[in-house]
Amino acid sequence: MKRSKGLIILDLDGTLVDSLADIAASLNHTAGELGFLSFSLGNVRSFVGDGVQVLIERAFPVKETVRKEALALFLVYYKAHLVDRTRLFPGMAPLLAVLKEEGFRMGVLSNKREKLSRTVVQSFPALRDVLSFVYGGDSFHEKKPSPLPVREIVKKWGREAEDVVIIGDSPNDIRAGKAAGIHTIGVTYGFVDAELMRAENPDAVADNSGEIQDAIYGLMQK
Repeated sequence: MKRSKGLIILDLDGTLVDSLADIAASLNHTAGELGFLSFSLGNVRSFVGDGVQVLIERAFPVKETVRKEALALFLVYYKAHLVDRTRLFPGMAPLLAVLKEEGFRMGVLSNKREKLSRTVVQSFPALRDVLSFVYGGDSFHEKKPSPLPVREIVKKWGREAEDVVIIGDSPNDIRAGKAAGIHTIGVTYGFVDAELMRAENPDAVADNSGEIQDAIYGLMQK
């Protein structure tokens, strides 16, 4: 078996897959059921990144009983329409295939619930066939931006910190990686405003899959 060149921890939504349309459709279905106005894609973009519980809290800043109902409605609809319009970002499939062939071990760390994250990954052969692990926001006692999930992954998969990189579109990814002492790559095409991500000073910034590959080689081969 080819020796692993290093460990790559990947965010899911906004990094590997563009899932915003399905999240928005599920949120707007929930809003309609509860008698609220619908949300624009821009609204929904500003809500995502910290898991479904926070998504609902941001979308429905009302009393707790309503939020609980909203959460239940959202999850039922979202589970049934998880990948209706979700797609891999351009260039991601060939990038992952090349990295796998070259001996990198890769997996997902998302703030989306683990079961939902696994379902998304299993829906795309380009992800399913190359990823070694999938963890979600409920897989550990804490979630990103806490470094705890990253440290647990590094420990479990047996890498030295200098041989590990986290890639994501959010300050949560960069903060988690920096606090865990690993390399960080921020992507600009995701859901979070690129300037907010850049303000976290990741080790590298990538605008597309080709630049992600260059950044990985530059950081992991030093």
